[in-house]
Amino acid sequence: MAILFAVIFIVFYLNRFDVDATIAGYRFYDFTDEVEKVDEYDIADGDAMKYIAQGSKVLVKETAVADLKENDVIAFYYKDGLETVIVTQIFKFSETDYNGETVYHTHDLDDATMHSVTIDSGKFMGVYVAHIPVLGTVSEYISAQSWLMYFSLVLLALIMLGIPIVFLIIRIKERQMGSPFPEGVNINKLKTENLYIYENIREFILSSGMTLDKGYDCDLIYLGKVLFGILHCTNGNIYVNINKNFQRYDNKIDRAGYICIPHAANLENAKKRINSIYRAYFMNKKSYAAMPARRKPRPAQRPR
Repeated sequence: MAILFAVIFIVFYLNRFDVDATIAGYRFYDFTDEVEKVDEYDIADGDAMKYIAQGSKVLVKETAVADLKENDVIAFYYKDGLETVIVTQIFKFSETDYNGETVYHTHDLDDATMHSVTIDSGKFMGVYVAHIPVLGTVSEYISAQSWLMYFSLVLLALIMLGIPIVFLIIRIKERQMGSPFPEGVNINKLKTENLYIYENIREFILSSGMTLDKGYDCDLIYLGKVLFGILHCTNGNIYVNINKNFQRYDNKIDRAGYICIPHAANLENAKKRINSIYRAYFMNKKSYAAMPARRKPRPAQRPR
C-alpha cells in the first residue's frame, strides 16, 4: 500500500506542489493543449510531428541541452503571473546569439512553422518519454482548487491506511472462526509454543493405544469406539476435555477433567492427570463390578 500511495502521489500530486521536482531525473506534467493528428504523407522529409491527446499525463526525462537531438519532443515552462504555463514542442536545433543566450529553434507538435525561443535557466523540463491519456484530466480536476487537492490527498492516505487494517481485521476474524467441517485442530492457527504442546500431547495419546479422529476445530480422542476426550485450542491455550464418563464412574461431572495446558512447563503435569483419569476409570469400573449385588427386599405378604 505504501508503494501504491507513493506512485499515485508522484503521478498526480508531486509536480502540482513543485513543478521542478523530479524522481531519478523524471517528472510528470499535464498536457492541456489541443493537437491535431497529422497524416504521415503530409510530413516533409526530415520533419517530425507528434500527437498527444489533450488531457494526457506526460512523462519527461531531464536531458542536457548539448544532448538534444533533432526532432526530440521537449517541454519547458514559463511563469505568467502566478500561473505556470508548460510548452511542448519539437526541437530542431539550437544556437548561441550575440548576447551569449541559447536560442532554441522549435515548432509545434502539429505544425512545422518554426519558432525561436529562449528558455530561462532551470525552466527546461526535459525530453518526452511517454504519455498516458486521460490521467492529465483527472489530475486537473483534483487540483482545480487547493482545498480539493489537499482533501483528496488526505482521503487517499486514509484509504491506503485503512485497507490493510480492514484486511487484518478480516483475517483475524477468519482465523477465529470455527470450521463448518470436521477438519481437526488447525495447526496453522497455533503459535509456536501451542504447536509444540499440541504435538507432544498428540504423541502421548497415540502412545497409549488410543486413536485420534478429526472433529470440528478439535481432535477427538477415542478409546476403542468410546470417546475418551477432546483435544482443542481455545482462547490461546491447549485444552484436553475428558469425557465425563471417564472422569467419574457415577457419571457426575468432575471439573478435574477440564485440563488446560497454558505453557510447555505444564505438559508433564497434564500427562499425569490424563493418565490418572484413564487408570482411575478402569479401577472404579472394576471395583464397582466386583461389588455384590444388593438383594431386593421381599414384598410384605397380606394377612389372610
